[in-house]
Amino acid sequence: MNARVVVVFPVYNGAATLRESLQSIKDQDFGDFRAVILNNCSTDKTLEVAQRFCEEDARFSIISNETHLTAEDNFAKAIKLGAEAAEYFCLRAADDLSSRDFLKKLVDALDADETKLLAACPTKTFNANGFKLKHPAANIFNFQQSYAQGRVPRNLTFPSEWIYGMFRSRAVDTLMARWRELGNPWGVASYVLSEFVVRDLVAYVSDATFDFREGSGSEQKYGAKGFRDKLSQRLIYTLGCYRLVDKLPPAGLLTKAKFFRMCWNDARRKTRYKLFWIF
Repeated sequence: MNARVVVVFPVYNGAATLRESLQSIKDQDFGDFRAVILNNCSTDKTLEVAQRFCEEDARFSIISNETHLTAEDNFAKAIKLGAEAAEYFCLRAADDLSSRDFLKKLVDALDADETKLLAACPTKTFNANGFKLKHPAANIFNFQQSYAQGRVPRNLTFPSEWIYGMFRSRAVDTLMARWRELGNPWGVASYVLSEFVVRDLVAYVSDATFDFREGSGSEQKYGAKGFRDKLSQRLIYTLGCYRLVDKLPPAGLLTKAKFFRMCWNDARRKTRYKLFWIF
């Protein structure tokens, strides 16, 4: 069954929330999709929940890994699966949701502009205490024009949850080119997406939401622990992002210095690693 959009759920032990997340996709206003549940050798009832849901809706199917993959490798597999299967694809964690118009609004945004590789929207983070809406900073848009004029923001402010936005299939090369450079999955979304932002490859939709459930413990699981590892991650992040100057318009040394400052600040804010109390 062919569809314009494939939604891939890379999931490991997500039985408690998986059905709710699958239902959020099933209830979308946009119906021309397929959903693939990529089961990473779960040891809870994830597979059982997925099988029951697939029996109810033929647009949903399951792929089970033969061996357990790291989170980084499983997400990479999900990206490649999505890119090979349809014109557009997106990822969805087993505990996240979205507004009913999420797929339609993001597909429309990509249809409207062939130059964009990613369509994204505000992130609504939620937990037991309520909701909070996260928007990108206005100064990240039209980045290349601003850069050519010597204007570079101090911070590249956008939600890292844009990794769950809608990608054009040919975006896979840009996603995978820098996917493993950090060496662990913490911070990799922001790191990889920075290229989409500075190269003006993002179509932004303000009136749909991606609903991100807080409290997954990713930072505790995957974040660097000691000073040396934190410094190493900050440097890899900073220098890797700075190399993007080669894909930007020509600029003088002062503009490049501002860009380096932005990359350093972004590495601190996105990894949340403070080497000292203010640094």
